[in-house]
Amino acid sequence: MILRKKTWVLAGILIFILIGGVSWFMFNQNETQRKEQQIVKMETTTAKQIKNTFTDVTEIKFSERYGENRLTGYTETMVTVSTSYGVNAEIGVSMSPKDKINQSYVGSGEPTLRKGITGTEVRVIFSNKDEGSF
Repeated sequence: MILRKKTWVLAGILIFILIGGVSWFMFNQNETQRKEQQIVKMETTTAKQIKNTFTDVTEIKFSERYGENRLTGYTETMVTVSTSYGVNAEIGVSMSPKDKINQSYVGSGEPTLRKGITGTEVRVIFSNKDEGSF
C-alpha cells in the first residue's frame, strides 16, 4: 500500500516536471517571436524615417547584427542605403519602439545622401531576410 502511494506521488512529480518543461519551452519560443516582431516593427519605422529624410532612396538593407544600449534602451544596427544616383551609404541607426514614423531620421555618421523626401517606392530588406517596399 505504501509502495503504491509512493509510485503515485513519483508519477505526479514527473508529470508536473514534464508540464513545467513544456510550458517553459513554449514561453521561450513566444518570447523569441515577440522580439523578432518588435525588431521588424522598429526597422519598418526606421525605413520610413529614412525615406522621409533622404531623396532618391531605392533600397534600405538592415544588418543582421544588433547591439542593445541598456542605458538608453535603444537597439543599434547598421543600415545600407542605396540611391538612384549611385550612392551607397552605410549608416548607424538607433531604434526604439517609441519612435514615430513621421519623425525625420536621426542616426550616427555623416552619410553622403541628399536631403529631401523619396516619393517613389523603396525596397526594404529586413534583418530577418524578409523583404518589403514602402
